[in-house]
Amino acid sequence: MEKRLFSGRGRKPCRERRINAGRKGPILSLAAVLAAWVSMGTVLAQETKVFSRAELIQDTRQLASILEQSHPDPYINGGGRIAFHRRLQGLLRDIPAAGMTQEQFYRRLLPFVAPLRDGHTAILPPEAGGAPRPGLPLAFRIIDESLYVAGSFPKDGDELLGAVLLSIEGIPMRDLVERQNNLRGIENIYGTLALLSRGLGTERGLQTLVPEWTDPAAIRVAFRLASGKSREFSFKPGDRAGAFPASRVKLPDMAKTDVGWRFLDGGGRTAILKIDDMSGYREACESWLASGMSEGPDLARAAYRKFHHRDAPAKLEDVLAGIPAATDAFMDLVVAMKQKGTENLIVDLRENTGGNDLMVPILLYFLFGQDAMTTYDRGYQITKYSDLFFQMYSAVRLEDINRGRELPLEAQDYDFSEERGRGSAPARADLEKNLISELKKAPSFYRIYEKGIYKAHHRPKKLVVLCAAFTYSSGFSMLAALDNLGATLVGTPSAHAGNNFGDSLLFQLKNTQIMGAVSFKQNITYPGDPVKGRCLMPDVRLTYEKLASLNYDPNGEVLLALETLERADSNPR
Repeated sequence: MEKRLFSGRGRKPCRERRINAGRKGPILSLAAVLAAWVSMGTVLAQETKVFSRAELIQDTRQLASILEQSHPDPYINGGGRIAFHRRLQGLLRDIPAAGMTQEQFYRRLLPFVAPLRDGHTAILPPEAGGAPRPGLPLAFRIIDESLYVAGSFPKDGDELLGAVLLSIEGIPMRDLVERQNNLRGIENIYGTLALLSRGLGTERGLQTLVPEWTDPAAIRVAFRLASGKSREFSFKPGDRAGAFPASRVKLPDMAKTDVGWRFLDGGGRTAILKIDDMSGYREACESWLASGMSEGPDLARAAYRKFHHRDAPAKLEDVLAGIPAATDAFMDLVVAMKQKGTENLIVDLRENTGGNDLMVPILLYFLFGQDAMTTYDRGYQITKYSDLFFQMYSAVRLEDINRGRELPLEAQDYDFSEERGRGSAPARADLEKNLISELKKAPSFYRIYEKGIYKAHHRPKKLVVLCAAFTYSSGFSMLAALDNLGATLVGTPSAHAGNNFGDSLLFQLKNTQIMGAVSFKQNITYPGDPVKGRCLMPDVRLTYEKLASLNYDPNGEVLLALETLERADSNPR
């Protein structure tokens, strides 16, 4: 079907996680899991301790067992089960008799886990304490299938703006991409480029990606300049420099919120809603606390500190009161749009790496009403019930999962009920019932929903959603929901694959204390469309040529969206 601009979608894993299993509620994304670990303190790197070969072998086999028993399919992207065990035995054989440090062992584990090509399954780096030392004094962004210099320039900034990365220390870009793939698996090239851009910004990332770099005072980097010429520069890692160039677009003020909006013109014809994160809004914290999740208080306090830059109050009700509510922002937006008769809404998800996807139905309620909120096509999930799952979700019991089932499941089984019941009336009724149950855990929204007010309060004639490689996890859930309801997508493809693995279980290796996360669900957002499921392409892509014509404006996607809306007005169907 042709897409149209629619007319108006040092710590062991925590002891207890009382979150509903299956599709009965939003699950904490890997981004929020990492935030929880940061807020509660991580295991510091043991830089000098050498672990024995026997200890490292034990940890290696523990890791392999966790992946095989907990991940839905750890073989599918890495050549099959035999290839998995060939890599495992190679890893075991290569452990030196003298042993290794935690950091050395961590680096050996990365190429073993990377072939899973799963962005939610990862080995996490030991924390050395303090902020990471900076790497290249440049800000890279993704365009087409390349990295270009978007900001943070040294003295050569004017010449470097828009320059495309060619090589580092003589290592060509294609090899850097391959090296990144061997360090951290992710679903598509845009995810690889996103991880690469982050890695180049730290000294540790540079050292890992480019071991050929030996001079701490200078690193050689080659670019294809905007003029078309190629040139090599020498940088001192850690140098500080300027910021992004000025933009023609004024975005919402995000200093005290992750959900902001404003009109882009004086008459209110076009509004922009910017959602930068989905883990620090009040409804998410209310939901986690109501679910009895052990990290809930830490996540709520971290959200409070983020917005107030001071320690959170002792009482959780005071903490929640100080966290901005998405409901308030959405309510203010739709009321203002209705007053102005706003025709166009741009939803900016470019920097939204995820959190808690409860925000998705909340936004749909205000824009489209209850029917869209409960019936839009979410695809389906297949869940694996492993021993680690039941350890992590200690409030979930197998007998509860089996209640009403004709064929009871056992530990290590897969739950195909969503796939089998997809589209049926009982499945839709169950989905709505479970969604309402989750919404009740977020009173900041439920008090509005219960009164039936503001639903579909204002539906703009045209909706455009901005996406980028960093639109990930629950951020992608928002993107997919709005795509499903007919929005026009503008920008760069997401690193998140619609048909992928996700929802992470946490683990820690016994001896080295290295932490990790492993997926326990297969998510099928686009059934019957493996191409779209592998990489969701925007309807209007921001190309290098277009970005250059916009003078490399850091909000080029917004300008392209405005052009797209203008073309739609000039060529009505």
